[in-house]
Amino acid sequence: NGLSSLLQRFNKGQQQPKPVEKIAIIGAGIAGLSLAHALENSQSCAKPYTDALSLSSSYSSSTESSSAPFGIETHIYDSRASLNFETGAGVQINGGARTLQKINADLHKSVVDAALPLKTIRSRTKPWFGTSDFATLLELNLKEIIQQTGGAVEEELIVDGEVMAYTIMRGALQEVLLNTLPTDTSSRISFGKTLVGINNDKNKNGIMCQFNDGSEEGPFDLVIGCDGINSAVKEYIDHGSISSNAGEKRSSAIYSGIRIQYAVQDGSDETETESSELVQYFGDGAYALAGVYGAGEKRKPTKGAFLISRDEGYIGPFKKRDNEINNDISKANENSDWTQDVQSLESEMSTCIKDRNVPSLQVGPIVDNSDRFFELGVYFHNPFSLSGWSREVRGSGGGFAVLAGDAAHAMPPFLGQGSNQAIQDAYCLGSKIFEHNAHCERILSSMGDDENNIEMDQGKPSLRNLLKEYENIRWAPTASITLKAGLLGYLETGNKGFLSGFRDAFFFVAGKIGLARKVFLDSATPRLE
Repeated sequence: NGLSSLLQRFNKGQQQPKPVEKIAIIGAGIAGLSLAHALENSQSCAKPYTDALSLSSSYSSSTESSSAPFGIETHIYDSRASLNFETGAGVQINGGARTLQKINADLHKSVVDAALPLKTIRSRTKPWFGTSDFATLLELNLKEIIQQTGGAVEEELIVDGEVMAYTIMRGALQEVLLNTLPTDTSSRISFGKTLVGINNDKNKNGIMCQFNDGSEEGPFDLVIGCDGINSAVKEYIDHGSISSNAGEKRSSAIYSGIRIQYAVQDGSDETETESSELVQYFGDGAYALAGVYGAGEKRKPTKGAFLISRDEGYIGPFKKRDNEINNDISKANENSDWTQDVQSLESEMSTCIKDRNVPSLQVGPIVDNSDRFFELGVYFHNPFSLSGWSREVRGSGGGFAVLAGDAAHAMPPFLGQGSNQAIQDAYCLGSKIFEHNAHCERILSSMGDDENNIEMDQGKPSLRNLLKEYENIRWAPTASITLKAGLLGYLETGNKGFLSGFRDAFFFVAGKIGLARKVFLDSATPRLE
């Protein structure tokens, strides 16, 4: 019968598929928290599994006893002492907003309530003629360009008449993602945990995670790295181990030679507004971005100014041999903890705006009145890595380490897509995990049924292949954005003379022929299948 045939195949070495029931998420940033929602708070992601359960003659005991509603229990570990919602600058969410709606409509509404609708994006440069403050290169009215494009773009980015484009402070977005998690999920978040090791369980029942405080957690069926550009999980996937000494960490992050300085002005009566626009101002070897960002529901919006400039010690990603201008290696630090430096950065930003001819009518007042300042180096990953995004942990009984968010595809921020792509990773990866669990459930419920049904499910992709499918779906759009954003960063910071003149002409023509619209919408439209 079907059962005996199935058992015979298992006895010949064909392993019975094992459902994913316990997952370690490394990192409680936007990627990690979004993934927790996708796995424990999303009927949409879990639909393949719940459909399989509805056809099953019995529920597995692990599902009945689990505190997770869809049979997967996530444990989140973050190296920080806590989440500081005042750190970070503003972000724009578009495809990420649409994806949050797919994950959970109530979650999407909470994010929208904390954000501001983004209506327009403008690019301006130093004046070409006369005494005006600036020359306009292009303007993108988001609703208009989405409707003009139509098709799948309009279907994804305009939902029930609402444009899926918003501005929000990074801390406010993290706060919403954290506060809207199910209570049981939130109780499984641990801070002050830096991952230092990934090993198999001695009984081959899963993966064990070692942390810098000497603790060991597990066993887990999956370890998902959402731990940023210097990901410990990525180091494991690339090299098969994690360096025990932080100074010997084998990071694959590439410094672009571009710096970003952020000025953040907390909300006041002057910042009251119902919508936002983002405005670029190009100078010589630098440009600024000014905007207003949602800071949370019933909070006054926050103003933000970003100053992007070339690191004088670098030519692109290559360090100068004789770096006489700046010998301070620390300038290239990523500053992933968003360490503040108020006094020196305020003066430095004002000087740079003046020296590099950046129009200051919007940017200058924000810098002068800001409450917090940050400086980051722009780092990215080579999207053509041969290691891929996942690796089986040997001796774990089929457990895998896999990447999401910046850990998988850190990209320059010049298309505003880092957070959006992280959220899309969460949805896509979560859906693939549930697809695997649905397959396992059908196999278990088919024992004793006819052999044809068993054969049908035996032909379904393995967890290894489903993780590869996730990577294949997400690699192409993220690689494309990484390359485009990198080129834009160097173009937008063109030095005085030919380079800045070429940049201005390029943006002016790109706006007229629709190229700017295409680049923006190609990046903003979610790619989940």
